[in-house]
Amino acid sequence: MSGVTLKFHGAAGTVTGSCFELRGAGKTILVDCGMFQGTRSLEALNHEELPFDPKKIDAVLLTHAHLDHSGRLAYLYANGCKAKTYCTAPSADIIKPLLQDSAKLQAADVERRNRRADRAGLPPFIPLYDGKDIARLHKNIRTVSYCEENNLENGVSFRFWDARHIVGSASIEINIAGQRLLFSGDIGPGRAINCTASEIGGYDHVICESTYGDRDRELILVSERRETLARHVEEVMAAGGNLLIPAFALERTQSILEDLDALFESKRLAPVNVFLDSPLAQKVTMAVMRYRDSGTDILKRTNIRFIQNTAESKKLNRMSGIVIIAGSGMCEGGRIRHHLIRNLPHRHSRLLLSGFQVAGTLGSVLRDGAKRVRISGNDVDVKAQVVMLDGYSNHADRSGLVDWIKDRTPIRGSLFLVHGDPTALASMDQTIKEFPDLPAAIVPALGETWALQPAAPATRQSTGRADAAELTASRDWISKLAALRAEVEDKISRQTTNQDREKMLAALKRALDSVN
Repeated sequence: MSGVTLKFHGAAGTVTGSCFELRGAGKTILVDCGMFQGTRSLEALNHEELPFDPKKIDAVLLTHAHLDHSGRLAYLYANGCKAKTYCTAPSADIIKPLLQDSAKLQAADVERRNRRADRAGLPPFIPLYDGKDIARLHKNIRTVSYCEENNLENGVSFRFWDARHIVGSASIEINIAGQRLLFSGDIGPGRAINCTASEIGGYDHVICESTYGDRDRELILVSERRETLARHVEEVMAAGGNLLIPAFALERTQSILEDLDALFESKRLAPVNVFLDSPLAQKVTMAVMRYRDSGTDILKRTNIRFIQNTAESKKLNRMSGIVIIAGSGMCEGGRIRHHLIRNLPHRHSRLLLSGFQVAGTLGSVLRDGAKRVRISGNDVDVKAQVVMLDGYSNHADRSGLVDWIKDRTPIRGSLFLVHGDPTALASMDQTIKEFPDLPAAIVPALGETWALQPAAPATRQSTGRADAAELTASRDWISKLAALRAEVEDKISRQTTNQDREKMLAALKRALDSVN
């Protein structure tokens, strides 16, 4: 029994947009259907017609709730999908507020775009999905437990393994047409709890994430992480500034709040005012707290306050000596952006980036030392200190990924590397070559289809998109133009006289005129 194909619709050559189409034994299975995030060119893929027929999908398997894995699930049902979506109970509870927030943001963005004067007479933008589509998705969700085997007929079955990434996250084993496959999802640090009734190793093909495939991280204890956070809080409060922490609504926000609560409880920190300015993070926090017991109750901490509306959020801009936690974690949207506009120009304030920053996002630009950025139409000088806050990552590093793969040997066919930027993927590919007991890695391109055979290397059946390399580049023409604009403005402003500025502008004009 063979005839299995695997097509990479996302997370191929890039970190986001996870979506894999598996066909075999008369079944079509979709593993994840996530949002593309990063450059404008990459995000534009979210609005393209789906590269498969949603009506022909037999089952959707969700590894976890993060939007780069779940963000387009409702789009499937907006386009006629009738299949059941299988996930863990925590993921089912969490994706509802995540997708509702996503739909709300899409509606606001579409309305803003359609009002622009340069859109007059053009077809209107429409959101990917709305509340009705999310309701259709939830009617078709079926929750599964770790380790139990679930049958899809025709000899096809799947099993969820603990992935230790976030609450409810899973690696997914699929048995199809006589082959045993494993999709890693996102892998967390440390060892997962294994299924005692099933063999952990011995797969025909493994599809493994590579987010941190280019680096090893020093182990940071929770106590060390909390001490670092406490020092940042104390330093910024002493200077009279504000401490901004952009945080992902799921997992990162809860970890930071738990750390602050522990620091207040132990009296290591004085009870400074902390504001969670993210309605989505508040809803997700309530859902997450049902599935894990951290030993704290942040809801009872009187100096940790949840901001409820936009008016309250704007009031924070008139305050100093406070900690503001807000989405989004990469500074691409959400209320963190108006807090950045207000606080980045002040040298006494500080920005703590606590998570992975996809290339092309505002968070990555700030991390890389930009002195001026453009936020919501505003040119903003960056005088506040920008610092990476380590110790919060829920991703395995390079050594952790290698250990995870080795624990699942023998791999009789192929090892696919996905969910990484080009640098991380290339580095992980080289690392795999150092281990002779591992098969040579395959780094698929966006849109490629591979034929899978039992106990044999996969063969490429069709090439990917012609523009795959361009789409997955760390900087597209839009981000390069923004960087050039900022550089031009900076150099012109540095000229000492208006005459020198006019000369520079004239030189730029001549250069532009020389291009056909």
